[in-house]
Amino acid sequence: MSLSLLLAVACVQNTTIGIGGDGDDDGGTGTPRDTAIDELPGDTTDTGEDTGEPVERDRAAEAAWQDEFFVNTKIHQYEITLDEDNYRALRRDGHSFAVADLTVDGETVPGVGIRLRGKIGSYRELSQKPKFKFDLNEYNGEQRLHGLKTMLLNNSVVDCSYLREPIGYQVFRDAGLPASRTSFAHVEVNGENYGLYVVIEAPDSELLRVVHPEDDEGNLYDGKYVYDWNTGNYTMLDFAANVDSLYALEEGTEVENADIVAVSDAVWDAPRGPGYQAAVDPLVDWEQWHTAWALEQWTGHLDGYQMNRNNYRVYFRPSDGKMEYVPTDFDYAFLSDGGWGVWWTGPIGVLASRCFIDADCADAHRASLGSMLERIDPNALRAQLAEMKALIADEAADDPRRECGTSDVWATQSYLDSWISGRDAQVRAAWRL
Repeated sequence: MSLSLLLAVACVQNTTIGIGGDGDDDGGTGTPRDTAIDELPGDTTDTGEDTGEPVERDRAAEAAWQDEFFVNTKIHQYEITLDEDNYRALRRDGHSFAVADLTVDGETVPGVGIRLRGKIGSYRELSQKPKFKFDLNEYNGEQRLHGLKTMLLNNSVVDCSYLREPIGYQVFRDAGLPASRTSFAHVEVNGENYGLYVVIEAPDSELLRVVHPEDDEGNLYDGKYVYDWNTGNYTMLDFAANVDSLYALEEGTEVENADIVAVSDAVWDAPRGPGYQAAVDPLVDWEQWHTAWALEQWTGHLDGYQMNRNNYRVYFRPSDGKMEYVPTDFDYAFLSDGGWGVWWTGPIGVLASRCFIDADCADAHRASLGSMLERIDPNALRAQLAEMKALIADEAADDPRRECGTSDVWATQSYLDSWISGRDAQVRAAWRL
């Protein structure tokens, strides 16, 4: 077992309260929003000339461009350019934003914020193969790239196949749940080849606009564990665990996490047994959560909410105040529960574990598993997997910074194909469906 996998397994047991991190997608500290950067080249701030009034955005054109961009049939070209001072700053402190020019498929966005991403399992220094986060308006007002204000690149150092993320998110989208779109990228930093990356649609207001066009102004919180880089302490986030304040608000209105607190209070007050689901129902979209848990199981997402209280977000719909599940980070997906010493019949996340001791909730979850299986087409997924495998074959083979051997890349891709082929039968057998 690799060191990164051992560390990820350890996250299941550690409950130390961490004190660091700003609670964004990877707990980086970041540069304060009011930090001034003078004389940026080619300011593309979306403000009207002289008046300071916002320029009207062409939402339809932005959506069309994004639909063409987030597809698993293209390898985009990313060129990251940093001057000497910012290059050194990013090497010295990858968790804080530096300034870079970002060129995507020949289109340059100047003066963007760039920092490194990841935590225990996937964080890498700039001299290695790091994950990247780009905040296009960190220093340049409301600068965007065809509507996108944030762009994410995953390094696949944990996933030898480069395909776990694209397939994992695709399965959730196929089932009708809110989930990011993906693509691929060849990345260069100051002309140096950093290899093949997976592009992830950022879970932000733009994604909410895509998945909830009429209900997109609610609060979105990050449920990824909070990590203190100085002490190595970390905290797994869950409801009714006295950590409500550590959920980071990523989009929406600051309410001092009152909506998170309300869910925790409902869980505390609900019966432990019959009546649990009914008691929490006013605040939780149970149908959506049951489907999400069923999909976590189908994708073997052991590092998600149900099995590790990690790698998830929650969204509170403004229309009815109910909480939805939003998946993230499939690096450790498509893994057998027994291999991690956990079992799908004994989930760790409190919403799931208490559900399973309420007969009505357990029955609803079992029904959701059957419904979920009807929404997934393994043959279609295998066809997509084959297309992606062919698309990235040369880039994967030539990636100078990958940490897996060439044979591991192909073996892991074959493993994914086998998983997709047999997962329906495994789930049905486990639950006697």
